[in-house]
Amino acid sequence: MRASTLAWIWVAQGIGGVTPALAKLALEGIEPFGLVVLRQVLGTGFLMALAAGGARMRGGAPAPRTPWTRREIGLLLVLAWAGFALPQVLGALGLQLSTATHGGLLSPLEPIGILLGAAFVLRERLGAAHAIAAGLGALGTLLIVLPSLRAGADPQAGHLGGDLLMAAGHLCWAIYTLAAKSLVERHDPLQVAIRAGALSWLPLLPLALAEPIDLERALPAFGWVVLLAFLATAVSSFAWNHALREVSAGTMAIFVFVQPLVGLVAGVLALGESVSGWSLLGAGLIALGVALATLRGERFGTRAAADAS
Repeated sequence: MRASTLAWIWVAQGIGGVTPALAKLALEGIEPFGLVVLRQVLGTGFLMALAAGGARMRGGAPAPRTPWTRREIGLLLVLAWAGFALPQVLGALGLQLSTATHGGLLSPLEPIGILLGAAFVLRERLGAAHAIAAGLGALGTLLIVLPSLRAGADPQAGHLGGDLLMAAGHLCWAIYTLAAKSLVERHDPLQVAIRAGALSWLPLLPLALAEPIDLERALPAFGWVVLLAFLATAVSSFAWNHALREVSAGTMAIFVFVQPLVGLVAGVLALGESVSGWSLLGAGLIALGVALATLRGERFGTRAAADAS
């Protein structure tokens, strides 16, 4: 794996880890559907500005475009609505009830979905390193969540309904990776992100307009929305699509285990949420799984490709 590809992966996953904390702060003044619509509209604008900057660096020459097939347009709609908008809505609704730390800790459900989808939909061969790293990540997440489940009435223990909504949201993020994989192989990753972002908020607009708004609370929260749009929608989408062009969906899945670790730190530092010794042990196992995937996962893939040739 090239160093630049690894860097893009870490950028995307690191931002993913802090996203629940940023969304939790934004939800203090803006309702869930409004949050997602604002985030996507602003994020798409940031992506378009990034594309314009790239065009200027090329001397104004437009990037080469590949015609879109009907199948690819269908995949783009699935990516935009089921893999982009839906998980954000589920995550925002869940965050209203539960904690940002739980939002980050539940993220290993995403690679589980990606690994299964890569095997059954994309027909990718998954190596032993991927399986071991996934198991370490799942075990680490269980250790992180377990003390909170025992806490009973502790307000920082999370909320079952909210956690289930966020869990469903993380599973839906797998749709984004699986749908985007074939698109970014033929099309510019930045253009894929722009088109998906531009389409994602359209079906949510009527729901956002029906939500109540309190300007006194909304104005301070808007700053968090802008930061969320820039980092989570623009920078993270570009980094994710760019990396996905270079590695398999299975390898991308393993690196999602960075998110619970980053989310744990963000929850403690930004929101003052508590952390237990079990949680720290779980975070260590997750980090071990990421290290294993980095050192072994791509080597396995290289050997398998050589054996097949």
